Amino acid sequence: MAQSRREFLRCAAGLGGLLLTGGVKPAAGPLRAGLGFLNRSQSPDGAWRSSRYPAFRDGTALTPVMLWAMQAAECVSEEVFSSGLRWLAQLTDAHGQRTEPWADLPYPLFTASYAAPVLAAAGDRVRAARWADLLERLRTSPALGWPAADPACGAWSDAPAPPRYTTPVPDMLAPNLSATALAVQALVAVGRRASALVARPFVESCQNFGNTSADKFDDGGFFFAIDDPIRNKAGAAGRDAVGRRRFHSYGSATCDGLLALGACGVGPDQPRMRAAVEWLRRESAGLKHAGTWTVGRGAARESLVFYQAQALATVLAELALTERWADAERARIFDGLAARQASDGSWQGEAPESCEDEPLLATAFAVRALAS
Repeated sequence: MAQSRREFLRCAAGLGGLLLTGGVKPAAGPLRAGLGFLNRSQSPDGAWRSSRYPAFRDGTALTPVMLWAMQAAECVSEEVFSSGLRWLAQLTDAHGQRTEPWADLPYPLFTASYAAPVLAAAGDRVRAARWADLLERLRTSPALGWPAADPACGAWSDAPAPPRYTTPVPDMLAPNLSATALAVQALVAVGRRASALVARPFVESCQNFGNTSADKFDDGGFFFAIDDPIRNKAGAAGRDAVGRRRFHSYGSATCDGLLALGACGVGPDQPRMRAAVEWLRRESAGLKHAGTWTVGRGAARESLVFYQAQALATVLAELALTERWADAERARIFDGLAARQASDGSWQGEAPESCEDEPLLATAFAVRALAS
C-alpha cells in the first residue's frame, strides 16, 4: 500500500477527477485547521472512531469518509492518510472474502460507498472492486423479489443486508436518493458505469420535473424518496392536478440528484440536468439548507447543513466552468464554513438528526467542501 510522493499528490488532487475548476478558492486557514482536527482525532491504529455514537465506534463507518475528505485536499498529512489507508486495506481483506461481507458493518452501504472510490483513487483497484461487489449485492433487484418495472428496482436503501422485497416495504429497505447517489458514484469510480445506469429510473422518479412548466410542483429540484412524507425532510408540498402527493425540493437532495444523474450518464445539457441546475441557481443560499420547508421542519433543515455543503461545493466546482453565478455561491459556502468553525478546527451540527452533531462527520464534510 506504500505510495510515492508523486502518486500521493496525484490522488490528493481530487477524487474521481474532481479538480479545482473554478476561480474561487477557500482560505487556507480553515482547511488546514480542519485537517489538523482530523489528524489529531485519528486512533493509533489508523482508524477514526466516535465517542458520541456507538455505531461509529468501530471505525468502519467513519474511517472511509475521513479518507475521502482528506483525499481531495492538497495539504493533507501523508503519514496520517497512509495510516488510515492501511487500516482500510486490512478491513477490506477481513470482509472481502466473507460469504456475507456486510456482517459486522453497522452501515455497510455507507462504508462501501466511500471505501471503493478512496481505494480506487489510491490505485488499489482490487480492494476497491471488493467494496463495489458489496454494493451490487445491497441494491434492490428482481433476484430479491423486486418487480422489474418498479422504479425502485435497481436503487439502494439503508438496508444492513441485501434488501429482500416485502410488502409493505419498511423504511430501511425502501430506496432513497442519498444512498443511491453514493452507490452510483462509487460504481463509476471503480469503472462500473454500466451498472450505475440501472438506477436512473429511480433517480428520475425523485425529481420534481415535467416536460412543461404548467405544474407548479415541477420546479426541477429533487426530494429524498418516493411517496415518503417523513423522510422527505422538507415536507409535503400538496397534491397535483391528478391527485398525486408532491414533495418540496430541497438542497441536499437536489445536489445528490445532480450527482446521481451524472453518474447515470445524463449529460449536462439534457433537460433534467438543466432544470436541477436552475433550481440551485434560484434557491442556493450558502450554508443555509436550500428550498422551501414545511413549518416545523427546522431541525431537519439544520441536520444536513454540512452534507449539503460538500455536495453543493462539488456541484458548483464543476458548474464554475460555464455558470457565472457558481463561483459566488462557492464563496458564500466557504465564508459560512469559516464563520462556523470552532477554535480547535472542527465543525459540529446543531441537530442530532443525521448525526452531524458528531464533529468528526461534520468536519469531514466541511473539509471536503473546502477542498472542492
